[in-house]
Amino acid sequence: MKISLYGFTLLRNGVKYDYCFEESLKSLAGVSEKVYLALGAGEDSTEEKVQALPKIHSIPTVWDDSLREGGLILSQQTNIALDGLRADHGENEAAWGFYLQCDEVLHEDDYELIKRDVQKAQDEGCDTIAFRYLHFWQSHHEIAINKKWYPQEIRCVKLKTSIESWGDAQTFRHHQKVYYSEARIFHYGHVREESSYHEKKRDILRLYHADHRLSKYKRRERRYDNQTETLTYLGPHPQLMQERIERLGEKFQFPIKEHVYIVGEADHYSDLIKNNIRGEQVHWVSTLSEVPKRARASAVLLNPNLWQKFRYRSLVPEKMRSPLALPWNPDFILTLKLSEKGIGVS
Repeated sequence: MKISLYGFTLLRNGVKYDYCFEESLKSLAGVSEKVYLALGAGEDSTEEKVQALPKIHSIPTVWDDSLREGGLILSQQTNIALDGLRADHGENEAAWGFYLQCDEVLHEDDYELIKRDVQKAQDEGCDTIAFRYLHFWQSHHEIAINKKWYPQEIRCVKLKTSIESWGDAQTFRHHQKVYYSEARIFHYGHVREESSYHEKKRDILRLYHADHRLSKYKRRERRYDNQTETLTYLGPHPQLMQERIERLGEKFQFPIKEHVYIVGEADHYSDLIKNNIRGEQVHWVSTLSEVPKRARASAVLLNPNLWQKFRYRSLVPEKMRSPLALPWNPDFILTLKLSEKGIGVS
């Protein structure tokens, strides 16, 4: 049975808080027939900007300030969009909804993979799909990996089910069988214009906690922020993000190095990553001894022996720190190990 795929999400004050909502909605439109948006009445020009975007079906809403505790307003607004989508397509046995929050963006290289995986999930009797997450922290070139950050999350649901968003809309409940996709969701919620970011962090706490408890939770947030463990990421970003990344003063692509040495088996990695390593000459070798001595410290060791692990220590683990994390695939580990050596991937 051929699937139909639609998008749904929520948004309010996207301009005020400098969300990358235009990039997010455009990427969601890239895999969807139509995007159902619960658009909250706000204080800025978000509505006008949304009207200029493709495939958007807006559902005007007013946020209920009484739903502050636990971020419940976020799942309530998400379910408004999901209910609107179900009203139009919920009786279709092969209709799916893709949920993307408005600080999350899909990579164009994953559009076809997403569509194939939704079809596989349909064929295998799954009712939800979880995707890989890249959580960017304070920079477009650092990803957070400690236990606080979810390594993968449900973002696609079969419509003819009782599945719903709950809590603070991080995930969904009442599902039966999850399909795990290798497609990536790029989460940029902690990389934005500085004054808007601090305003957003202050106001988002008010969605979770009563006024008399805010000071306590602000201190806790600062402590968690200071404990954030990150890895350098010089890999690709969605093309939609280029203008924004450069506007915020960072590089979209990194300079091409003259020589890149990689110790490992090239056959274990896809042509997509091998053809996009930012090196004029990329040398795949079997042993470190084949690398010129002057270049050994900058060589990428994919399967180092015990001595090499000690001498050329890498901080790249096999997966994120969460006990729920699945191991990263070989291409992503290669991207992180290249990044660690200052080598970009387009």
